[in-house]
Amino acid sequence: MTIGKVGTLEVDFVASKADEIVYYQVSATIMDEKTKERELRPLQSITDNYPKYILTMDNTVFNDFSGIKVKNIIDFLLE
Repeated sequence: MTIGKVGTLEVDFVASKADEIVYYQVSATIMDEKTKERELRPLQSITDNYPKYILTMDNTVFNDFSGIKVKNIIDFLLE
């Protein structure tokens, strides 16, 4: 697992295994519009088709922003 950079933007974690890559942003909450935009921006700037996730403590009905999945961190850890 590494940290990724896209220009001046940073992706919190980049997990890679064999020929698979998964990108993760972690935020306590994305309920604030500015925070949501800040967390989405680096993932939106990545042009490949590998999975992209935002992990948060939020329980939200919005779980997909143009292909970027939003998951509750506790649910993610229990999977």
